[in-house]
Amino acid sequence: MMTVRQSLPLLALLTALGQASPSRAAEPAKPAEPHSYEACVALTDREPVKALAYARDWKAAAGGNAALHCEALALSALGELDEAAARFQELADAMTDAPAETRAEIYGQAGSAWAVAGNLAKARAAYDAAIELLPGVPELYLGRAQVRALEKDWDGVRKDAGEALAESPSLAAALTLRATALRNLGHPKAALADVERAVSLAPHNLDALLERGRMRAETGNLSGAKADWMTVVRFAKQTGRASDPAAAAAQALLDKSEKPAQ
Repeated sequence: MMTVRQSLPLLALLTALGQASPSRAAEPAKPAEPHSYEACVALTDREPVKALAYARDWKAAAGGNAALHCEALALSALGELDEAAARFQELADAMTDAPAETRAEIYGQAGSAWAVAGNLAKARAAYDAAIELLPGVPELYLGRAQVRALEKDWDGVRKDAGEALAESPSLAAALTLRATALRNLGHPKAALADVERAVSLAPHNLDALLERGRMRAETGNLSGAKADWMTVVRFAKQTGRASDPAAAAAQALLDKSEKPAQ
């Protein structure tokens, strides 16, 4: 499941976004509380509506890139993904003097938001820009692999997942994606090896268990497949992830497996 992530340390982003110190509105009628990137980002997790208002008020007070980035994070938290993606994209495009690491991070956030919004072409282009700026980052290859999986570009998924694994060999999500690609490309043994390793590394990973169930079903082990899918549904309920797409897919496969053959 794709989400909009922030992986750079807050201090690094704060510096790159140009907020060395809190900003204030120019010549306020009364003393105003200083705006803070840390406070704005913290609000996006707890109260995204307030975070959006805070970011826009700050932006009007010449908050600069830090305010724009927090606005994009708040929009993302509110599910306004097209608008959030556009804000991330505009910010990354404009920050030509920022460190490559920062621009790549924000392009990656744009890619995640575009993908969840369903605009796969823009998502892929954003990840392309991120990887061009900062090759060798497994999370960026993984993000682009997820987009390519949605496009059913299985050879592209295999390649990007492989790049992620070259940098981080124990990345269960990349192993799972490569297994899915290999299954769709007609390489069941290699796919099963990848997904077995993914499950061994992350035994509660819903996507890995779902994919292993699919592989087991395709290789004739229906009882093993059903056990994996039931585990996905159970883990999802136990951990507050009942709405996860993997849980819905596992339940659908279980229902289908119970129907008599016609």
